[in-house]
Formats: sequence, structure tokens, C-alpha cells
Amino acid sequence: MESGNYCKFQSAYRKGCSTETALVRMVNDIRRAAEDGQCTVLLALDISAAFDAVDHTTLVERARTVFGINGATLDWLRSFVTERSQFIAVGTERSETVACLSGVPKGSVLGPILFGMYVSPVGDLIAQHNISYHQYADDLYMSLSSEDFNHLSAMKICAVDVSRWFVKNALFLNPDKTEAVVFGTRKRLPQLHLSRGIDVSGTRIDFTEYIKLLGMVLDASLTFEKHVLDVVRGCHFHIRALTAHQTTSDIGRRKDLRCSHRH
Repeated sequence: MESGNYCKFQSAYRKGCSTETALVRMVNDIRRAAEDGQCTVLLALDISAAFDAVDHTTLVERARTVFGINGATLDWLRSFVTERSQFIAVGTERSETVACLSGVPKGSVLGPILFGMYVSPVGDLIAQHNISYHQYADDLYMSLSSEDFNHLSAMKICAVDVSRWFVKNALFLNPDKTEAVVFGTRKRLPQLHLSRGIDVSGTRIDFTEYIKLLGMVLDASLTFEKHVLDVVRGCHFHIRALTAHQTTSDIGRRKDLRCSHRH
């Protein structure tokens, strides 16, 4: 993904770009806005079955017109994604074989790269609305910092245009899994009127107190208390599991030892 035609803020599958760099950028932007007395609304958009829904014709055309892939290379790319079939096998049972009319091969080296090519134009669309954004694989995050969130018209209009773009490109946003949160200082947040939430694709998304972002839980005031609590709880769970396993193993060894002494 070294081509300049890829989305500028796509962090996945690129050298030097990871969940860590994506989180650092987004958290830093939120903190800087808070220092300026602003709050930041963040939308985490979920795309339904993103890798499976890639339209082959659109992908090949985008590879040709946007990325300049032509000739034998384009023919090879078309051959790679089209005329595939799949079936499900459980034990000795097997389903009927069906043709894969869309999607890129999961688990392949090229699959994520091709998906990045497919969704690359959405970044330019979001930028036209002066909305910040970041992508990680098929995750899309849009953010807007302001001193007044009584009117979220800019974010709503951008969400509508992004939703339309996805529909046009055979991808669909899942409002049920889309999340929204407003970040700010503990002093500033109570001054906002956030009970109405925000509309995304005709569905009202209520603002939550925290959001899980690329494996890290971010609360509205960026105290990281929720994240630390979850990590500690997870550590305790695994320690108890290891202790229980060790105790069971010790009991088993003592039984074996007693049996051997009797013999």
C-alpha cells in the first residue's frame, strides 16, 4: 500500500502503520481539541460483511482508473478475484458448490490490499466535509471537534453522503453496530445537550460513555479507567484459570503417586 492513491489515513497492512499509530493519532487529536476547550464527537462506522461484498467489476475498474493498472497485470487481477467458487464441509458432509459473485479472498495476501483499493475514494469524500477520519482495514472512524454540539449538521450530512457512497459501491453500513461518543473534559461534557444522539442512515445512534477502539477502551474523559479495569479483570480471570489448572494437575499427580505406592 505504498501508492499515494490509497487512503491517506488507512493504517492497516501498511509498513509503519498499526493499531498503535492509529490510536496515537486519534487520541492526540482528541486531547489537543480538549486543551482548546473543544469536545470531539466520534463515529465508529461498521460495514456489514465488508470483504465479502466487494463488487468485482467496480474493483477492476478502480484498479484501472485510479491506480493505473493495465494490460496483463489487470487481466491477472481480474482472474484472481473472479470465477471463484466455495462450499462448506463438516466431517464427511459437504454442501453444494456455489459461485462467488463478489468479495476478495480472505486469508490471502492480496485480499486486504484489494479491499484498501476498493474503499480508497471514501477518504476524499469525507475530507470534502472538513471531517477528520481514520481507517483501519474495514473499520472507519469519523470525528469532528467543536465548542458547540447543539447542531451536528456537518457530521450528519457527511454520514449521509458516506452511507450513499457505500450503497453505490455495494457496501452497507450497519447502524446497529455503529457507535458514537463525545470526548471532552469532565467540566465541559455536562454543558452539552447530547440526549438526542445523532442520525446515521436514518437510525438514531445514542452517545455512549465509552467506546472500544482498536482493542483499547476509551471513556468520554480519556481517563482510561474503564480500559485499566477491563485489563485487570481479564488478568484476574486468566490467573484464576491457571491456578485452577495447576491445582487440578497437582491433585492428579498426587493420586498417581498414591496408586504407585500401593502397587
